[in-house]
Amino acid sequence: MKISYFETGRYPVGPETPKEWPVRTSACDPVEVSTALRGMADRARFVEKLGFDWVSLSEHHYSPRILTPSPAVSAAWLVGQTESIKIALLGPIVPTGNPIRVAEEFTMLEALAPGRIVCGLLRGTTNEYLSYDLTPGESRARTDEAMELIVKAWTEPQPFGWQGRYFQYRTVSIWPCKQPDGPQTYILGTSAEVGDFAARHRMGMGVSYGTFEGMARSTSYYRKRCEEFGWTPGPDDIVYRANMILRKSDDEADEALRNRAGTPPFPVSPRLKDGLIATDTTRNVAGTKQQAFVGGVLPISFCGGPDRIVEQIRQAREVIGAGVLDISLTDPGTTGTEFMMENLEFFGRAVLPRIKEI
Repeated sequence: MKISYFETGRYPVGPETPKEWPVRTSACDPVEVSTALRGMADRARFVEKLGFDWVSLSEHHYSPRILTPSPAVSAAWLVGQTESIKIALLGPIVPTGNPIRVAEEFTMLEALAPGRIVCGLLRGTTNEYLSYDLTPGESRARTDEAMELIVKAWTEPQPFGWQGRYFQYRTVSIWPCKQPDGPQTYILGTSAEVGDFAARHRMGMGVSYGTFEGMARSTSYYRKRCEEFGWTPGPDDIVYRANMILRKSDDEADEALRNRAGTPPFPVSPRLKDGLIATDTTRNVAGTKQQAFVGGVLPISFCGGPDRIVEQIRQAREVIGAGVLDISLTDPGTTGTEFMMENLEFFGRAVLPRIKEI
């Protein structure tokens, strides 16, 4: 089992921080935000020494909860501050951006740090579309077209034109070119469309924040489609992002779970909620619904002392088939870094050596 640490920027959200998304810019402390972002390097070096395989980044807008609106910028900072750990962009939200830009950013990062960049292409959640005025009902079709364009930009040796429904380019010929063996690429989501695309292009699949059984429905569908396309994915082709409560004993972990906040920390402003209501034709294999708030209280997939956590990870491997576990040991935007670092150190000492062979 490979282990990834989900880095969110760790801005110190306090009681005075507005809790409605979008969070007003005047609430941002420039000193604190610089400290938080520069601190990503310290945390990346820390988990690298602990033996983690990846540091993961995600795109998020208009709030301090996840302080990485540009995963590519964050990744460039981290690869220059670490030695060998992989930096996983899980990932840029492709329907809201320029797909050629996304393709170029990944090839540039891979050229700067060969073999150390992991690519995850993400549709995103409905609240994120409001950041760039995207109609939620168009997100599935825009994502599919953008991902097809990115793949062609990486693989087509000659300049080409693209006249799609959502994206039009007279000439595409990206430099730097894609490295022969990189970047390692995943399509992120639980829908049948994600499984279809990943299987067709022989890419990995990333699922997140669902139950083992729900995520297994998506990954089973993906593996079935891979077989139909003539190949078999390995454990490293499936990533599972999840929250974890790790304590010294099961009782302490269960108590922490009972005390966990139950209110979404950044609900969408009521004046914007109408923008989230749209027809969505996604075939959601996992049976889950998109969340109508930013970074809401997501489920805890792993909870316990070291022994129980190890067994839960073993179960996730068996049920979901994931060979990469991307974990958060504290909810983004809920505590300072000191408690999180203690949790990471405890995980690295008490759990990580026991799960490498799972």
